[in-house]
Amino acid sequence: MKASRYVFLFLLSFIPTMLAAQVNDTYVIPAASNASGSFGTRWMTQFSLFNPQTYALVVSVTFLPSGGGHALEARITVPSNSVVFADNALQEIFNIGGSGAFLVASFPEDNPSVPNDVISRSFLVVTNTLNKLSNGGTFGQTIPGVWAGLQDYNTDGISAISHGLRNISRFGWRTNFGGVNLGTSSVGLRIRIYDQNGNTLLKDVSYTIPGQGHMQWTLPVEVDRGSVEFFVDDPTKKAVVFAYTSTLDQYTSDPMYQTPTLLATANVLFKKGIVDPTTLGRKIDITIAREVRRNATSLGEVTLSSRSD
Repeated sequence: MKASRYVFLFLLSFIPTMLAAQVNDTYVIPAASNASGSFGTRWMTQFSLFNPQTYALVVSVTFLPSGGGHALEARITVPSNSVVFADNALQEIFNIGGSGAFLVASFPEDNPSVPNDVISRSFLVVTNTLNKLSNGGTFGQTIPGVWAGLQDYNTDGISAISHGLRNISRFGWRTNFGGVNLGTSSVGLRIRIYDQNGNTLLKDVSYTIPGQGHMQWTLPVEVDRGSVEFFVDDPTKKAVVFAYTSTLDQYTSDPMYQTPTLLATANVLFKKGIVDPTTLGRKIDITIAREVRRNATSLGEVTLSSRSD
């Protein structure tokens, strides 16, 4: 990878946008857990929803399991200007263990008295996937809600990159990577790994993510302060995929999560004829979220703690 060949979409974010662009009615949390990990760790995902509106919102949370399989969906009512919170979301919302990803959305059909537009249904969501120590302390990584994902590279021309990664067993560093696929068919998550100087260590190795499922792996080669570039190969050209990396210090189990930055060549951007960063990458919306929810088993309404409890 030659950095000079790319126009980083991050730079386009300096174009003025309304504050409303900071919130959305649909988010993906690419990784969530309630499971044992390596070296005696036990990972769980804290989950926080905030409703900035002057009225209550019903928010849908769909769990897409690792390895694929049947999704689960639950609805949570969030009071006006309030937070609802779970210390262990998979346990408290779905009563299950395991790992996967969340799709979080506020649907118009769940909020019939709310104006039917994105801003009126917008909310905030953030998670922390953490390890709890025997003395009650915790350490972990923040995994924010995102909404711009990757599509088929040959069609869309956009890849994504995480950098500053370490995967060195003798020094206790391990980098995991993974993704969640919102499409109904399997896709290939193809990676290239570069060292700190831009030399290619691994080129175009592909990993399969099942339809409406999540997967995670460990980087297959050692790298010190390097980078990984993600591409999606999707014959259907319909899937939206959210990739991530997480680097762990084996000796402390302290993790560092990274959302890859979308990037594209100047030729791709000129061909699209756009400079608005909100139109780059595939922004998920209620239509995509509704299709995912349609295939999930609904658990109905669940109650989490709020300020009134």
